[in-house]
Amino acid sequence: MGDFWIWNYELRTIGALNSKTTRRAYAGALVRNEAGFGCLHPWPELGDPTLQDCLDDLAGGHESALVRRTLDCIRADGRAREENCSLFEGLQVPLSHATLPLLNEVVLSEAMERGFTYVKVKGGEGGGWDLRRIRLMMPMYPGLKWRIDFNENGDVNELLEELSFWSEVEKAAIDFLEDPVPYFAGGWERLAKESGLTMALDRNLENASSDSEVQVLKPAVQEMKAGPRVVVTSYMDHPLGQAFAAWEAARAGVKEICGLQTHRLFEPNVFIEALGNASPEFKIPEGTGLGFDDLLDALPWTKLCS
Repeated sequence: MGDFWIWNYELRTIGALNSKTTRRAYAGALVRNEAGFGCLHPWPELGDPTLQDCLDDLAGGHESALVRRTLDCIRADGRAREENCSLFEGLQVPLSHATLPLLNEVVLSEAMERGFTYVKVKGGEGGGWDLRRIRLMMPMYPGLKWRIDFNENGDVNELLEELSFWSEVEKAAIDFLEDPVPYFAGGWERLAKESGLTMALDRNLENASSDSEVQVLKPAVQEMKAGPRVVVTSYMDHPLGQAFAAWEAARAGVKEICGLQTHRLFEPNVFIEALGNASPEFKIPEGTGLGFDDLLDALPWTKLCS
């Protein structure tokens, strides 16, 4: 593919992002090859290689999952830029839920004011306390649907004990529990059966069976796949990577509410501002390919040496 050029960036969070990390600063790199651009944004906490390892793989021609998807992005973006058109032409990006790392009345009210009808929140260790908090808030937000991501930190017995007090109406407000426990831990099927709730699988997605009612797919590391319920989310990465996830969801015709609004989890920069305020509707970046033409051209690119 010729020479690669990179621009290292750092995103700083406004608050904690999930139970797997306490970091506030997240490093990544935009990659340029000929006319195309892509994004490398690893999460070592989730088992990814380090950024330097990814860049070494890219320079050495080794296609790890992150590198392979970055190259896919570069190729698609480059073709569209050469044709002087947007990748989003003729496509409809699905709506998004609000991703809320904090759970309080302020952030929930703000999300509803912005038009969100679905929210994704984090569940902590065990999970029972977080479910109790959500249950207490439900009467204040009767039209809201909840997606609760436990990052595999839930406890089956604790979750089932708490849910035993819930009415069917209250349970109906939960769209799904995401990774409530490790998929192969033995408690997954029991939790699904006894709670009556929908389970969503993010990790180990390549081994998902038909029992996984919702598949949470991240185009930054996974190729698009068909399924009865596929929810596409960003990798909480650079806005360029966010745009790639939105395009993949749009071209696959995904109809589910997705998770493509994560840029406002970070302190503002010019790319984040280009995506506008967080809302259910994805704001397509102006320009060719995945957009951001002038911003990308203005970056001080450095040649990646092998």
